[in-house]
Amino acid sequence: MNVGKLVKLGACAALGAISVCAAFSKAPTTSGPMSTASKQDIINTLRSKGSFHKMLKGLEQTYELDKELKGKGPYTVFVADDKAWKKINQADLHTLFGNRQKLDEVLRYGVIKGQNLNCDQLYKLQGQQVQSLEGRLIEVRMTAGEKEQAFLFLNDSKVKKADIKCSNGIIHIVDAPLMPPLKK
Repeated sequence: MNVGKLVKLGACAALGAISVCAAFSKAPTTSGPMSTASKQDIINTLRSKGSFHKMLKGLEQTYELDKELKGKGPYTVFVADDKAWKKINQADLHTLFGNRQKLDEVLRYGVIKGQNLNCDQLYKLQGQQVQSLEGRLIEVRMTAGEKEQAFLFLNDSKVKKADIKCSNGIIHIVDAPLMPPLKK
């Protein structure tokens, strides 16, 4: 099955949960900079791709999380690329990056520690919640889009690319940063 093609939700159900990975838009390819990801930790995988500057800048500011994501794992990480970070109002983004504690909360909210959840496992969790490293829950859901194409959502963020395997976990690229209700 060509992973790059979208699969209709009905076909996914008929083929079982294994086929659901192909249903996500822009499923991961097996060539290019991300193809070596399984040999690199999460941080170095993001560095090798090049379109995660904002995320990496935030991780550098929250040194402990950066260090942790280079560790043993496993981790499931929901990462917003630079295009996704642009969806946030620039004034709010400046405020967020100016407050290390709040930034740490946001970045930890996109991480699940101790689990290597690929898209098949996330599919099985649809309608449930998973606990983030930050401590709050993330809702996992699947919807049917136009022409019954399935899309995986984590809260309101859609998975654009799934199952980028790293030496210490797995990355899923989302179309908007996951934002927890921030503590006062």
